[in-house]
Amino acid sequence: MSPLNNGGGPPVNYPAYPYGGEPAPQEIRIIAPPVQFRRFGNAAALGLITFGICTVQQSMMDAGMSVGYGHGTRSMTAQSISVAGIAQFAAGLWQIANGDTFEGAAFTSFGASWFAKGLAQVPGVGVEAYQNNESPDLVRKQKGLIALTWGFWVTILLLGNVKSHVANIVLFATLNLEIYFECAGAWTGDERITKTGAWFGFFCGLSAMYNAAAILLNEENFWFNLPVGNWYTPTPLRDEEGDLYEE
Repeated sequence: MSPLNNGGGPPVNYPAYPYGGEPAPQEIRIIAPPVQFRRFGNAAALGLITFGICTVQQSMMDAGMSVGYGHGTRSMTAQSISVAGIAQFAAGLWQIANGDTFEGAAFTSFGASWFAKGLAQVPGVGVEAYQNNESPDLVRKQKGLIALTWGFWVTILLLGNVKSHVANIVLFATLNLEIYFECAGAWTGDERITKTGAWFGFFCGLSAMYNAAAILLNEENFWFNLPVGNWYTPTPLRDEEGDLYEE
């Protein structure tokens, strides 16, 4: 018998059935237990910091801030696979287990993307050799097409954050600008456009790192809470029993 399915009664690992009234359907109890009964901590800080660190590093190389434009990206192979890839993907899975579908979808999708980017740089995989046999213009436009489709996804993520705090909105706004400029630079072959997108990526990575710091540094372990710019106040609603809750 599953520890979450105690013959229709309260989950045996929980001190009491938390929802009140009649027990909810089994699927609800298994998929999203309340926060106080979760077995995982908040993995958002892990997902944000792994994304932020690697985005800053990659953007500095793409913008020519460190080793020159178009050089040094292979040094990101291990970081792309392990840090922004595996660690960020794992953070997304933890957030899904915590019942946070939005962060779970964001972290797992970008973790898989970074992993694929790093894997493509590994000798022997065949991606580099395959692209070397193709026309440079064709490879460039293929990268632009990939960036365009990811642009659709990050636009959805931005729209899903319009009621979030300002720090989150800045993160996804700069991420959108980075990807769309990357797409335009790839399609046109204009190095200036690509470098502009890399600068937006640089500030996007810094924004992600700040959001991670805002989660970790609070009044419990720091002198104050880092400001994130909470601007939206949810409208209190009432359920069928007349109890107030936030939308």
